[in-house]
Amino acid sequence: MRATIDAVTGRVSMYRLATVSLVAVLVLGVVLAFLDVIGPDPYAILGTAGVVLVATLGANEVAARLARVVPHRESSVITALIIVCLVPPSLATMALVGAATASVIAALSKYLIVWRGRHLLNPAATGVFVASLAGLTIGAWWIATPAMLPVVALGALLLLDRTRRLDIGLIAIVLTVAIIGTRITLTGAAPLDAYSSVLLLFPIVFLAGFMLTEPLTLPPRRWQQWLTAAVVAVVFSVPFSLGPLYTSPELALVVGNIVAFAVSRRPGVSLRFLDAAPLSPHATELRFEPSRPLRFEAGQYLELHVPHGADQRGMRRSFTIASAPSDAIVRLGMRMPDPGSTLKRTLRELEPGARVATTLIAGDFLLPRDAGIPLVMLAGGIGVPARRAHGARRAARRRRAGRAIEPRRGALPRRSRGLGSARSRGAAREPHTGCPARARARPRFSARVRLGCPCRGLRGACGPSCCRCEARADRLLHRVLSTSIRR
Repeated sequence: MRATIDAVTGRVSMYRLATVSLVAVLVLGVVLAFLDVIGPDPYAILGTAGVVLVATLGANEVAARLARVVPHRESSVITALIIVCLVPPSLATMALVGAATASVIAALSKYLIVWRGRHLLNPAATGVFVASLAGLTIGAWWIATPAMLPVVALGALLLLDRTRRLDIGLIAIVLTVAIIGTRITLTGAAPLDAYSSVLLLFPIVFLAGFMLTEPLTLPPRRWQQWLTAAVVAVVFSVPFSLGPLYTSPELALVVGNIVAFAVSRRPGVSLRFLDAAPLSPHATELRFEPSRPLRFEAGQYLELHVPHGADQRGMRRSFTIASAPSDAIVRLGMRMPDPGSTLKRTLRELEPGARVATTLIAGDFLLPRDAGIPLVMLAGGIGVPARRAHGARRAARRRRAGRAIEPRRGALPRRSRGLGSARSRGAAREPHTGCPARARARPRFSARVRLGCPCRGLRGACGPSCCRCEARADRLLHRVLSTSIRR
């Protein structure tokens, strides 16, 4: 099932998937409005959508030219479609002015509400929130109806699954249903009706699926993302009123974005291309110099924004960082198939000095904090760069602790071998033990015994560099892994 879903959604970029999902929600809204199933006028939905799209795209083009950057139009289209789902559909002049104002504010917030090159707040929520403070519009969230929930939930599920943030969406939804449902139950309502009404009549599914998990405003670590989701759910669910401020989904998301910034404070970083080195006929290592020190941990990945005439996979792609956090140079190892995607062809043709932007650094595939914990790292293909970063980081930590690390390489597919060619960079190799008897003093690795090591009489004494066990254990380990993969 997982492979089928990935095969379908993986054909397009995340931005294209979000655009298609939002268009499907709006098309359903127009159809249901024509059938008088929901309240808004279908022509008002279409008219509001046209005004919002023109205002958002126009403001983004002007702001991008003033900032001398390439505009990301698909992101602006997504922002506009979300705003259409939030503001009340109307053909009245003042309502359209309010919707257009919210759209302009949303587009400009990407360039004005920034910290070191990274925008901090969800643009759509920010635009509607600020425009509502000015009394020009309100956050109506008219898509929160029982008739539209199936399509909204399906689109949210596809996006959460594609971004692997289903847990974050569930935290926000479950907490919101629990808090608001309990409040309604305490008023005397039946528990089933109370809790189900939260899902049917409140926009939490749309908020969690289409807005909360926006990559650029989420913090990088999973626990930070969970905290952000919990804060959004609580602010969304607890009623309050303080002057012009009152409980609203857009305010809850803005508060969550502020919390996300407070716990991570990730700056925007551009990378200056230095050179490329072929690792194999099918793999290349790209080296970049960051505009400011890149804050990451070994095993994390970054998302590159590469303006070009993109194919259906878009202008952004994620790559595992192959260099150690202490390195001044950022290394990205990647396969370069022929002809490959338009993004990889553009990267292949970069001239020294060209700049690309990083839009995201995230990931929880990290080493344990204790450098003394024994680890077995197995990787192939695109998994090798993460192990290289892990190896360099672990070697540095163990050298500081007076320990050693031994890099090993097994039988990788020929086209993937180049990705691990620098595996020993910065890593010390343990001295050869010569024979099993000399390993008695430091029993720390007994996996070869369980794999049929000829020194099984010295259980626990077989070291990783044992001359009698090395070849046989490698063959057996490769056989076990191959069998497991085939199964």
